Amino acid sequence: MSVGGLSGEDQVLDLVGSIYEAALDTQLWPDILNRIGDVVGGPQVMFGVYDPAIGLLDLLAPRVDPELTRSLFDWAPRNPLLPLGIGQPPGKVFTCGDFITQEEFTGTAFYHEWWRPAGYDTEPLTTNLLVDGAASGIFTSYGLLNRTPFDSRQKRLFAALAQHLVRAVALQRRMYRLTVTNESALIGLDRLQQGFLLVDAEARAIFVNRAARALLDSRDGLRLEAGGLSASDADGGRALRGLIKSCAGDASAVTGSGGEVALARGARLPLDVVVTPVKQDTATAIIPWTFSQRAVAIVLVSDPEEEIQARVEDLRQRFGLTPAEAAFALEIVKGDGRQAAADRLGITVGTARSHLSSIFDKTGSRRQAELVRLLLQK
Repeated sequence: MSVGGLSGEDQVLDLVGSIYEAALDTQLWPDILNRIGDVVGGPQVMFGVYDPAIGLLDLLAPRVDPELTRSLFDWAPRNPLLPLGIGQPPGKVFTCGDFITQEEFTGTAFYHEWWRPAGYDTEPLTTNLLVDGAASGIFTSYGLLNRTPFDSRQKRLFAALAQHLVRAVALQRRMYRLTVTNESALIGLDRLQQGFLLVDAEARAIFVNRAARALLDSRDGLRLEAGGLSASDADGGRALRGLIKSCAGDASAVTGSGGEVALARGARLPLDVVVTPVKQDTATAIIPWTFSQRAVAIVLVSDPEEEIQARVEDLRQRFGLTPAEAAFALEIVKGDGRQAAADRLGITVGTARSHLSSIFDKTGSRRQAELVRLLLQK
């Protein structure tokens, strides 16, 4: 399937860039959400973000009858699905069948009076976008009634895009209702877990948040070179600068506007970098007007090892892994085998085998592939 003349990897990269553009310009969300629904095979989508602390409320269902969407509020006390996904970590994909049998669901008044008349299949793909005190967010892609179930490729694509939706919503919250004089903008961006940089057309950093500064200071994957943003890997640096130039409309840049690149860093997992254009009024809202450089791009950097480490720590608490077992689990997820993991940790293969056996027992896993899926599942 192709959308807008794009297919395969190019289509996914275009969607990723568009997701971050929508975080900066919320009027773009309806079109982006529909494109996500089309590409994953669940054309009816619903996107909601609520943060009472800052007055943020977005409820978007571009292809759903507005009256039907509004009636969901009336059904809230009797909607059996509403409480089921509460507390699921942002980015984790779930569906109705994870919590309630089809027979139980189809026997409810909500199914007969709202769900079935809407024409929805009983196994939509859903992820929480935000779980933070009173603030919450959710995204769901619905297939039509009696449709072919989502296949494994569609589920993987939904899961991959879900991670970017979560990050985009975090970015949207930080930038909501910012003004030129709003000094809390910079403080808010400093609280992002991902590295956030505003750069000009020459890749010179105009603003760097705390997470990005730590990455630059470590010079592991991402660095400054002659005043401009670059990478430890020469090819990665050229690709990164090309994406930034494309945001300025540079004729010598790669085709398109922004995109995604993985920056290699030796034996460690590569950094995931997304470059997206920034509108001038948005840049002005983020940084003081006294800055003379013109920001053309936002560079958002995620360290998958930090995210995995957080999940490993969660597994320690849930399953009682020892620190050594947790460290070994973190290495195993890199996917190059038990021997390579043991070498990086400086332990024997016998010790690695013992760790793996104990981890299997504690997590209920039976194979390495199953364990990796558990580690990568938020």
